[in-house]
Amino acid sequence: MVEHTPTDEGIIFFDSRDHAAQVALELIKHARQEICFFGPLIDPVLFDNELAIEQLSEFSRRSPRSKIRFVVCDTCKNVAQSHRFIPLAQRLTSKIDIHIASKKHQKLRSMFMLVDNSAYLFCPNAERYYGRAELVAPAEVRDRQQQFDEIWSHSKQDINTRRLNL
Repeated sequence: MVEHTPTDEGIIFFDSRDHAAQVALELIKHARQEICFFGPLIDPVLFDNELAIEQLSEFSRRSPRSKIRFVVCDTCKNVAQSHRFIPLAQRLTSKIDIHIASKKHQKLRSMFMLVDNSAYLFCPNAERYYGRAELVAPAEVRDRQQQFDEIWSHSKQDINTRRLNL
């Protein structure tokens, strides 16, 4: 287990895949109402592992108001690689939404996760697992939430990950 001691300001810096995954898991564990994620794809390091799926599933069932919203640029690679988050989203359609970003937002290279109105994880470059997170940062989350809501408002539901009821 990697230590992730926050700085005096409460910022947790991470610079590896394992550390980023551990920090993301910590944020998911603290979630009470909503988890929002934006990135090029449903990130395999953060979300395609048994612990993350367990925590996301538990979070989804914890409250009738709990919600998970993902906006990504593409899910084809996720579908091809049988990402574990997709079957969870297909089972919990009233709790989990996966959208595809509009062309306007497809050029963004960052990745971020927002938890409730207080915590976040941010990677400036989604291809490298370095960045920062905070468990209590309402001002930063408010700014990123506005960005996420803008991206969400222009996105469309992903047809690749929807469950087919035949």
